[in-house]
Amino acid sequence: MPNLRDFERRLGGLVEGLFSKTFRSGLQPVEIAKRVVREMDDTKQVAINEVWAPNRFEISLSEDDAPRFQQMESALVTELKQVVLETAAERGWGLVGPPEVELFIGHDLRKGDLEVEASLVQGEEKVPPAAVAEAAEAGHHGELLVHGVDSIRRVPLDKELVTIGRLPESDVTIEDKGVSRRHAQIRTNDGRSTLTDLGSTNGTKLNGEQVQSRPLSDGDRITVGTTVIEYRRV
Repeated sequence: MPNLRDFERRLGGLVEGLFSKTFRSGLQPVEIAKRVVREMDDTKQVAINEVWAPNRFEISLSEDDAPRFQQMESALVTELKQVVLETAAERGWGLVGPPEVELFIGHDLRKGDLEVEASLVQGEEKVPPAAVAEAAEAGHHGELLVHGVDSIRRVPLDKELVTIGRLPESDVTIEDKGVSRRHAQIRTNDGRSTLTDLGSTNGTKLNGEQVQSRPLSDGDRITVGTTVIEYRRV
């Protein structure tokens, strides 16, 4: 399924080093996503004119597998919610409320096993199929992967203007002596993001080239000071 391939790509980009070291064997993130999709299909409720899919998923992992997912739990939950939206949109299903995903430890589970309990939890408003499609599309915004010494920080481009700099009030605060207080910004309009240098002392590079203002493409690498920021179109 295309949305599961996108799930792997997005999640792999967030924790690229973690995947190679931690997920060589055992339960894989995509197996959880596949199980969520299966439970959506098995638990959906067919009404006269509409089909309503479950929107809450309680996922139990074994005591052996759970620690491997701890570092990426927030990212995994976010991406699983997106899978729920994309699957419902793809199949024309509605949701009785926004997607909810929670991870638990199943003390009776063996390594590699998982359990997924799906249910329909009424939200303040139902999300009919047309609105599900809009919500799924809204999830396809850009994001920044800020490469640190030992980790990768994820920053969603969830508003029109995102600022980068040393100032604490920056959307992307970077503790790097080569970064100016107000270094650069990324403006997103109609799904298109543009990088602009804000008169920084050391300048802003895009794929190794000094730039003043330039549209961004998936996979572009922004360098401010010694910090590398990767742009992803998700």
